[in-house]
Amino acid sequence: MSGVRRWEPCVYHRGAHANEFLCEYLASNTRRVLLVTGAGFDPRSTRIVDLIPPQCRANTQAILLREERPNPERALLELAIQNRDALMTAFSGAQEHFIQVFAEDNAVIGGRSAARIIRSLPLKGITDIFVDISALSIGIAFPIIKHFMEVLSRTPESVTNLHVLSCDSPPIDRTIRSRPSDRVAPILGFHGEWGLHTKSHAAILWMPQLSHGKGGVLRRIFQFLINDQPDTVVCPILPFPSSRPRLPDELLEEFADELQAEWSVDVRDLVYADEKSPLDLYRTILRIDDARKRVFASVGGSQIVLSPIGSKALSLGALMAALERNFTILHVESIGYTVEEQHGPPPPGSEELVHIWLHGEAYGIKGAE
Repeated sequence: MSGVRRWEPCVYHRGAHANEFLCEYLASNTRRVLLVTGAGFDPRSTRIVDLIPPQCRANTQAILLREERPNPERALLELAIQNRDALMTAFSGAQEHFIQVFAEDNAVIGGRSAARIIRSLPLKGITDIFVDISALSIGIAFPIIKHFMEVLSRTPESVTNLHVLSCDSPPIDRTIRSRPSDRVAPILGFHGEWGLHTKSHAAILWMPQLSHGKGGVLRRIFQFLINDQPDTVVCPILPFPSSRPRLPDELLEEFADELQAEWSVDVRDLVYADEKSPLDLYRTILRIDDARKRVFASVGGSQIVLSPIGSKALSLGALMAALERNFTILHVESIGYTVEEQHGPPPPGSEELVHIWLHGEAYGIKGAE
């Protein structure tokens, strides 16, 4: 029997439906909004301005996060400043916070730094929290979302709603290249049961999200896993259906050596998830977890490890599954970025807003009478 799922059903919107929902939902001047968003070089940093109606911006407390990495390119710094200025203009009283992603010894500290900033924010009087991950790395965004989930869940009388937004644009994603660090580690707050004595004999299933140009990162994570758990089984996640029909075939070709020689993946172990639906991946992961719990219950149990390194929208499905079942998320933080020149604006329809309502009124949560 399948386990109970927290987000079944789930309030989820995409594209025009998401835009229409936000315009209608935020039209009332009774909403008091806390917005946490990235103010980096990514052009999607400023998309949020058009999504929040002018009458609601006056009631919005905007927290602008600037991720700081070693030796950034000057052109990217200039873009980040332009985006920051646009956000500061749109949201009067916006607060800018700098997050050092790496310590001097290259230890990853970004998630912890972001969590400190978020913990200091007063939530009294806030009706809605919006976390826009469009221009945030998942090593920063995921700990923030988990913090809000934990705070709101342990305060039954709270009526604060939690929303996650992401501007999904495969063409923009393809222009951004990351330079990975050499450290593999769980994302802050998503250590799960990794390394616990009670899980020392668990059957490990690693579910990496395949993405162009990420072979080196995934090989690094796999090596980290087998050094600790040599019998790790791999079930790669492929985006299908996807924005480009041939994308799954291209990824299978790009990762052919890993799939066959290194990871020993059987074709039946490939996991397909709709690139446009985080809920599809969320349900798929939980369904696999339910099945494995039954199979491995008498021989040490099962442990799922996730590595969502592809599109932000699809990674939200992995986030939701990890929040619900305490899965481990292994990650390699980017030490820097380069951006290829984009000729002209993205094609019409290639950018779509994703909105997921994670907590609050939509799920029958009401304040104390």
